[in-house]
Amino acid sequence: MKQANAAGSPIGGIRTDKLSAETEAWRAAAPYSAYLYIWGMAWMASAIVTFVGQWRDWELLQPVLFLVALLLTAAVFLRQRRASAERPAQSGSLGALLVAAAAGAVVWLLTRGPIGIDPFYWPVLKGLALTAAYLALFSRLGWVLGAFGAWMLALTITVVWMYLGYAPVLIGGFGGLSMVTLGAMIRMRDKGMNAQ
Repeated sequence: MKQANAAGSPIGGIRTDKLSAETEAWRAAAPYSAYLYIWGMAWMASAIVTFVGQWRDWELLQPVLFLVALLLTAAVFLRQRRASAERPAQSGSLGALLVAAAAGAVVWLLTRGPIGIDPFYWPVLKGLALTAAYLALFSRLGWVLGAFGAWMLALTITVVWMYLGYAPVLIGGFGGLSMVTLGAMIRMRDKGMNAQ
């Protein structure tokens, strides 16, 4: 029975080769869970600072939060790179670097470049970017990312339509929470796969 299942025969209508590809995709996503934790916490902290900024002058903490997140990201990246040098070659760092460079170029283009979107709408762009990222990963990691993408899109549309003034708090807070939750799901799934 195990040999037939390993060959890709249907199990309850689902092919095991698709399950295997999804399992490998979740395993490959495991090193990125730390980045989801870092940036999710940064988004949530930024939302809290924005909310409290109504009564206290805490808006100066926003760049500090961003710099702390960047430094933590660099530290995790260097640690993972050092650890991967001891293991067989992995080519994920080049892809991550290209994604970061593309994201930086898009942010520059939309904020200071020829397009120049008003800073009032930046939280909406963050929500749409997170939605696009979740939906782009949907085909590799399965329905969970599709659900995250649909939820983030619904949240962003609702905030834009009804609560635009609360966009930095709502999109930042719930977007950060979704990143932390996804990071925890990836970590738990990876631990479960390693235990088997």
